[in-house]
Amino acid sequence: MSSQLSTGSGQLLCRTAMALAVVAPLGFLARRRLCSARAVERLTPGCAEHRSWMKQMKAFIFDIDGVVYTGSGSIDGAAEALAALRAAGKTVIFMTNNATKSPEDVVAAFTKHGAICSTEEVMTSALVAADFLKSKDLAGSKVYVVGMNSLTVALRERAGVFPFGAEEDTGKTRDNMLKDFLPAMDPLPGDVAAVVVGADFGFNLYKMARAANYLRQNPSCLFVATNPDPRALLGSGTIIPACGSVVASIAIAAGRSPDIVCGKPSASLAQHMLRHRGLDPKTTCMVGDRTDTDIEFGRCVGMQTLFVESGTMSEAEARAAEPCRRPHFIAHSIAVLRDLL
Repeated sequence: MSSQLSTGSGQLLCRTAMALAVVAPLGFLARRRLCSARAVERLTPGCAEHRSWMKQMKAFIFDIDGVVYTGSGSIDGAAEALAALRAAGKTVIFMTNNATKSPEDVVAAFTKHGAICSTEEVMTSALVAADFLKSKDLAGSKVYVVGMNSLTVALRERAGVFPFGAEEDTGKTRDNMLKDFLPAMDPLPGDVAAVVVGADFGFNLYKMARAANYLRQNPSCLFVATNPDPRALLGSGTIIPACGSVVASIAIAAGRSPDIVCGKPSASLAQHMLRHRGLDPKTTCMVGDRTDTDIEFGRCVGMQTLFVESGTMSEAEARAAEPCRRPHFIAHSIAVLRDLL
């Protein structure tokens, strides 16, 4: 019995990991054409070819955490590089898988770190999740949220749903489960249209159990993950579990994988951003600190890609990544972009 349970859980964990890494299909051959196995180059200001490359680039899409700043502080030269790109007429966009921040929160964080951005330049995975629920005509429906209040605000304002849970369930224990789940949950599982899971700094057993029961007891309840990131950088060499880890735990308990993962590396999201912003992938560069989200996000639709070592992964990991996750260029940080102009 325990062996069967272990095997089943392992298979589900594997399927969940695959679901968290999946991108919308472009076709196997198309993906191979977009992902050549060319050698990774270190972006060098003194290289004439690299300076020519910079002249060809019209737009840069940046991840934020680990690229513009980290949990421990600012990244030297990042604010100056962004200012220089704008002054040179380049389009600058910020795409983050962090569903705990609203665009206004991102603007405030930039200001704290001496950088500038506008809400129009920011797209978050919370906004993408809200747009997905809106596309399903769920306005007026109840949605259980595992995440921070910024996610509930995005869902309410952008999708017109009635979110509940989130930070209200922080601090609840097993005793609360016995009282709140029996003899029946409130609201009833059949009345919950979706469970939306984002990064949650107060994640606990109560939230895991409540989300899993809604998903198990109502097969039509949508399981929406804001992003697949397993971990985030807290400080030098120190990580914290991120949304992907929360999603995986709920998936194991519920016995089902997410119906959709909204953030990077979704090819559908990448295509939408390019169309919406009027960008050509050949003259657009995706910049990030993770190969499995940021770099794959760019490469799956034919963008140029730049991996920076200021975040959660190392140069060795980037160079060893499979072709569709291997960057075109590597740099210590985005500060190098200013020196290429």
